[in-house]
Amino acid sequence: MIRMARYVQDIRGSVNRDIDCQFALNLGMLIGDYVSCKRVLIGRDAHTPSQLIKRAIGTGLMAAGVDVIDFGVATVPVIHHHMKSFDTHLMINVSRSPLRADEINIKLLSNHEIPLEQRPTLYAEYEELGKLMYVDNYLESYVRSVLQLIVPSVSEREFMVVLGCDEGSPHNVEGEILNQLGCQTINITFRGSLFGKNFPIANPSSIAMISDVVKAVGADMGVILDNDRDTIFFIDERGQLLRDQTVLSIFAGHYLSRGDGPVVSSVVASKSLERVSRGRLIRTSVNNVLNEVHTNNAVFGGDEPGMYIFPEFQCCYDATFALLKMLEIITEENRTLHDLASEIGKYSRVEFSVECPNEFKDTVIERLLEQFQESDPELIDGIRVEDRAGVILIRPSRFEPVLRVYIESESPEETQKRSRDMIDLIKKEMSDLYGE
Repeated sequence: MIRMARYVQDIRGSVNRDIDCQFALNLGMLIGDYVSCKRVLIGRDAHTPSQLIKRAIGTGLMAAGVDVIDFGVATVPVIHHHMKSFDTHLMINVSRSPLRADEINIKLLSNHEIPLEQRPTLYAEYEELGKLMYVDNYLESYVRSVLQLIVPSVSEREFMVVLGCDEGSPHNVEGEILNQLGCQTINITFRGSLFGKNFPIANPSSIAMISDVVKAVGADMGVILDNDRDTIFFIDERGQLLRDQTVLSIFAGHYLSRGDGPVVSSVVASKSLERVSRGRLIRTSVNNVLNEVHTNNAVFGGDEPGMYIFPEFQCCYDATFALLKMLEIITEENRTLHDLASEIGKYSRVEFSVECPNEFKDTVIERLLEQFQESDPELIDGIRVEDRAGVILIRPSRFEPVLRVYIESESPEETQKRSRDMIDLIKKEMSDLYGE
């Protein structure tokens, strides 16, 4: 069992504006100057900007005296799987953002948080410069390890799976593993120009495309995978997209039926997940799920959007393993994906954002908290209030100047009413703050 990474830190921005080569070089030096490990694993997706930024980060690391183990084009789970063998506790992955085509996403996975504030860094002496090494044939170990944990009976089902991926995706490791399990695969590549710059990879167009193919060929499942392979979206045999919270509940129910738990998710967790966990759910902040899985020796963890952790294999978000594990559950339960999803309790749920400048987020949250003091709010990450009518969660976005709002209740009518009330309340507090 590999339990190396405990924290994920994301840096996002527009290529050559927010994040350019100088920024990436300085970032590499800052990280190299701070970390105690002798080497860092690094990889990227197949997009050209990712190659540009990854090289600059690697150069900064070497200038700070850290050896760079370059996996080239590889996924987060595959790179993370090799952290123990290379005796390191830090890996870096660079890819195009799954939310905006012109943005880059730099992801740090480590066993502790790394302070990213600007500060002076030191160049290593000539004799102490870091070395660069390229890694080949790294897929074999990952594939072999995965297959050891998936029940052999999966191959008897001869599943058909539709795989949807971005054009910058790394090697199709999912297809290779599925083929070894006797599954048929249909691969669909999404091109950014088809959806425009501002669409996430899982958008109405890509979902409809996978759904149509699943229904047309009679596939058992369709999935949409991001470039990092730490996010996956499931589409059942009827072409219906499964909610993230439904998938979380399916996985959690599977593991809790075989062990004592606990399971970990963020404050975003639905009441459906709480019902499945029966008191064995640990809620934490959005950026602390991975650490809580590790700290509490959880049997499973996950969060929105489509991010799942399987400690039996490794402690990182792993979309590839999630796909294979879902096939295993379908096999063992002898049910379709639609049937499994239908057994999960459904609540009316909406999620939306309200614009709020970054410098005002904390103040607005504090003002909103005054409105909920009598409701015994939970303050792990923003404001979470649960009562007989349902759940309200308001939390500041980590990356954008917005407040995220989640409303869940027994009926669509109550959900809509609470949504309107929350929008009015937030706008009022912001208006009072602005003095308008």
